[in-house]
Amino acid sequence: MTSFDSQTKWILSVGLLVQFIFAITQVGFFHPDQHFQLIEFSSWQLGEPSGAASVWELKSQIRPTLQVYLLSGFVKTCQFFSIYDAYTQLTLLRIVFSVLALVVFNLLGIYYFSSNKKLLYLVLLLLNFSWSLPYIRTLYSSEIACSIAFFGAILLYEQKKKQRFYVFLTGILFSVSFYCRFQIGFSLIGFGLWYLFIDRNYKSILPMLAGFGLGIGFNLFLDYQFYHQFVFTPYEYFRVNIVEGKAAEFGTSSFIWYILILALVIGTPPLSFFLFYSFLKGVVKQYQQPIVISVVFFIVGHCLVAHKEERFMFPILNVLPLIAGWGLAGTSNSFPFFSKTNQYASRFVIVSSVSLTVLLLALFIILNPYYQAIEFTRKVVAKFEDTPTTIYCLRRTPFETENHLPLTFYRKSASTIRLVTVTNVDSLKYIKNAWLATTYNDAKTDFPRLDSLGVEPSLFSSETLWNTNRFLQKKDINTINEIWVLYRIK
Repeated sequence: MTSFDSQTKWILSVGLLVQFIFAITQVGFFHPDQHFQLIEFSSWQLGEPSGAASVWELKSQIRPTLQVYLLSGFVKTCQFFSIYDAYTQLTLLRIVFSVLALVVFNLLGIYYFSSNKKLLYLVLLLLNFSWSLPYIRTLYSSEIACSIAFFGAILLYEQKKKQRFYVFLTGILFSVSFYCRFQIGFSLIGFGLWYLFIDRNYKSILPMLAGFGLGIGFNLFLDYQFYHQFVFTPYEYFRVNIVEGKAAEFGTSSFIWYILILALVIGTPPLSFFLFYSFLKGVVKQYQQPIVISVVFFIVGHCLVAHKEERFMFPILNVLPLIAGWGLAGTSNSFPFFSKTNQYASRFVIVSSVSLTVLLLALFIILNPYYQAIEFTRKVVAKFEDTPTTIYCLRRTPFETENHLPLTFYRKSASTIRLVTVTNVDSLKYIKNAWLATTYNDAKTDFPRLDSLGVEPSLFSSETLWNTNRFLQKKDINTINEIWVLYRIK
């Protein structure tokens, strides 16, 4: 690749810096599955205290374990270098994982757009600085892991399709993507059709199938080792979630929800709507590209599944700027927005969207770690370090979710902190010179009685969001969940 001119280097360098900042500041998890079915499963696999037994997926044996073993290996590596703090371990994991994702998707952009500098710069800017992409790339989740493996496989195949060894590795990467998240199978079907009817590189079919088969066999072995019996997790996942309808129990929604997500993630409104239009144009113009057909099959397949969540679209979000880039080729002649007669309108759209993007990126960094409770526990552990301390917790501790699932992985880093749960504020009236932890929503009806105890706030999961909740409560608007405070009881 020959596209690393000064502008490209600047975009990539600043993009790497932004990604690094996100990896440090985004603490916790986006969805409980990310924590309980990967992190707690890893602790269970390593024979350490774990909250894995608290979730039904362990007993049902529907989750593949490849990512669990990868995480266990990472944790063991950290311990080898005397890094035992859970928060530090996962910060390092986010840095490694998000940088890997950043490299894969930027290399895809450079590969496909190296011949058109202007489009290359635009695609790289969207890849590195769209408001949601640096955020989701830090997720050590099945969605992002499968995305890295799948589109990394396409990049490898596009560059090395004439060399059988690399085609063999491509097959292995496809199996890795499948065992990270089975729903990437929709994209695998799309790639398979592209391979058979458009690429027609039939000489490489055996090495690719051999790599895929070897990967499947290795994952069968990992699952056997984890569950201590033979289990074909793709079948069990399909049987439980689709045939028995377990997934639908968590709610169903229209495919319009996914269309709205896709229209908002490439840039920010109002520019994102024009870029979504360019994405649709790119699908039509470049339908023969393996990425395009894979993304289309992925979206259509998920629209047909009843249960929908925004995270289900995460695997394909990082390649949307590429497809939009194909749609933008020749745009100045066909898209009125970019015509000379609409320069003022176009400047307004670009300036307003760029400003909103910068604002959202800053808010993500400053105010919004994945999970406020874990950010709070990180601050509490840092505050008391190795000092034996008792903290009274109103109704629940910060080391458990709202559904009282235990966050055991993080709790081990607070071994000197004793947590005592109390059911109401009256239980604290005779306690002096102590600490109290609670959420805004758990305490908001008890603020007068808490004031009578002489409490004094010591630290917040986010003081800004705590004060925001005070404002919302005064306006009779629903307050934000999971905003924690540590009080000092005098």
